[in-house]
Amino acid sequence: MNIRKQQIESTLKRAISQIIASKLSDPRVVGLVSITRVDFDMATREAKVYVSVMPQRYESRTLHGLRNSTGRIQSLLGKTVLLRTMPHVRFELDDTLKKQDALFQAIDRGLSRERQAPADSAAPHDDGPAAAPDLSLPEESAR
Repeated sequence: MNIRKQQIESTLKRAISQIIASKLSDPRVVGLVSITRVDFDMATREAKVYVSVMPQRYESRTLHGLRNSTGRIQSLLGKTVLLRTMPHVRFELDDTLKKQDALFQAIDRGLSRERQAPADSAAPHDDGPAAAPDLSLPEESAR
């Protein structure tokens, strides 16, 4: 990945987060809004800004508010970030955190089931320890 592209994405992410937190007064933007990542396309000069909104019930309302405030956000971004040409900002909902949360909950449920199961039914029946494989190096033959 291009270092310049990474720098632009990081700068945009930080600046947009500050704008949303302190300078945006849209009543539709509700809840905890986190910028999870920014994908900047240098060819089209477009920046996809992925947001996560907590609690989930405010997602569509907040995303609608952000999309309608794009002009204001870009205007404030132009005053904050020094770039030759300001990219067009587009907001997208990022559901990665929800997928991770669902995965962790499934793992927790599986672990709690294992803890609740009796110890003798969880372990397979063994006839004893398995023989360890021979990992020694072959000896050199006499010359």
